[in-house]
Amino acid sequence: MKNKIVTFGECMLELSQLNLSDYRLAYGGDTLNAAVYMARAGADVRYLTALGTDQYSDYLLDCWRREGVDTSLVTRFEGKVPGLYVINTDDHGERSFEYWRSAAPVKDLIQLKPELFAEMGDVDMFYLSGITLSLFGEYDRAKIYNFLREFRAGGGLVAFDTNYRAKGWESPSRAREAITALLSMVDIALPSLDDEQALFGFSNLDECVVHYRQLGVNEVVIKDGKNGCYSLIAGELSHHPLKTVVKPVDTTSAGDSFNGAYLAAKSMGKSVTDAIAAGQACAAYVIQQPGAIVARENIKH
Repeated sequence: MKNKIVTFGECMLELSQLNLSDYRLAYGGDTLNAAVYMARAGADVRYLTALGTDQYSDYLLDCWRREGVDTSLVTRFEGKVPGLYVINTDDHGERSFEYWRSAAPVKDLIQLKPELFAEMGDVDMFYLSGITLSLFGEYDRAKIYNFLREFRAGGGLVAFDTNYRAKGWESPSRAREAITALLSMVDIALPSLDDEQALFGFSNLDECVVHYRQLGVNEVVIKDGKNGCYSLIAGELSHHPLKTVVKPVDTTSAGDSFNGAYLAAKSMGKSVTDAIAAGQACAAYVIQQPGAIVARENIKH
């Protein structure tokens, strides 16, 4: 029997540059990207977010439903519109972003809908990220922490990716404080080493490993690009190199696609080793295509 997963965060309209004057409209957002790849891998996944009542919000909902993502937890606010970001990609496949999201509907979700978490029903796993946390102020983050404590006390699993983006935070110190507080409530951590280094100032993998051992997170998978990843399970470290190294076209959704395939595999009872293999295979294919969500018919597992 598959476990039921809820992913929580924001999805925005995406414009990716085709040439000097033309852009392609799509969508993306770290937790939504992961949800799509979970659904494509066969997971039972719902997305928790907020949108407006405009035609672009309709477009997003239609896209997610066609991907097999359950949208029953999406709240719609009159007069709101989705956030927007633009991707520019260099010759090495590395990307940079510009955002228009200051009035994004999800920022009001917790205050305007206090019954939000109570409506989720029967859920086995809850996934969110550092970007999710950065959307909210201290009061709303406290509500998230309280929910996560209750969720775990009831037997639920919390999965989290640090996914640190400095532009989304008031300051690095506030980000460290908020993310460290949340990590004390996490069962499965899926950080990227470069994010950990940027946020916590680690100089190498060993310092990152010590950090997670001290936090006591039982299941940690540290993603490290072409070096593969490292699993830290009950304190024991293992290396999982890539089976093949590919030349990236667009790394926009590398970590998100890994997380989606990994958590889908875990929700179906797969081992950490098998889940990592699924995550690596999915990410390797995704980064050879443009955009956060590659064409559905092209995905491989």
